[in-house]
Amino acid sequence: LGLADSYLGIIVVHAALGAPFVLTTVLAKMDGTSESVNAILSPANRAAFQSTLADLALVARTLAARRDSLDAGIAGAARTFQNTATATASLAPLVERIGRGADAVEKAGLEVANTSTQAAATVDLLGAQLKGLGSDTLPELTRVLGELGALSVALRRLSEQTERDPRGLLFGRQPLVPGPGEVAP
Repeated sequence: LGLADSYLGIIVVHAALGAPFVLTTVLAKMDGTSESVNAILSPANRAAFQSTLADLALVARTLAARRDSLDAGIAGAARTFQNTATATASLAPLVERIGRGADAVEKAGLEVANTSTQAAATVDLLGAQLKGLGSDTLPELTRVLGELGALSVALRRLSEQTERDPRGLLFGRQPLVPGPGEVAP
């Protein structure tokens, strides 16, 4: 035939002899692919896929039916976030004002306590000189000193209460919660 004498002849002979091997390999791979596709498209998998599609369709219909309420909920959440941001922004100055008020009350309480201490020292110093004033003046002076002491204690308590609960300056004292077995007034 003379095919082996030229390059074209050698290529044709190799193609003719190699074609069955290539074809066999390709057909074997296609057979494996076909089996894989058949396994994927088994009746159980098709039923599961159809069920999933039905569930997705149900979810889509439910979301579409509740679109207005979902939109309202999202809008409400946006308003809530905006209101929260506004409230948070206004809290800082309020807390600062309450802190300054608490500091002022504490300072006033300390000044009253200091003044009371100085008054007591002055009274002690003058006590020796006042012994001769008589029995009418001494009880009155004792009462006034008692009131000053009570006032000092009250201001100290106010200072401590304001330090514990600065909201009391704005909203007043919170009522106590009744204990077990007690009835609220």
